[in-house]
Amino acid sequence: MAVHHGGKVGKAGKTLASKSSSSKAKSQAGKTLAKHKSEKH
Repeated sequence: MAVHHGGKVGKAGKTLASKSSSSKAKSQAGKTLAKHKSEKH
């Protein structure tokens, strides 16, 4: 899977990848990524 950088999706990916992110932020980021995936891929 390609890694996206920049924009909302890249930020969401970084949020998920970083261990310091809160679980609330992670669930938000997961939703963003999932939405992007279903729309764009």
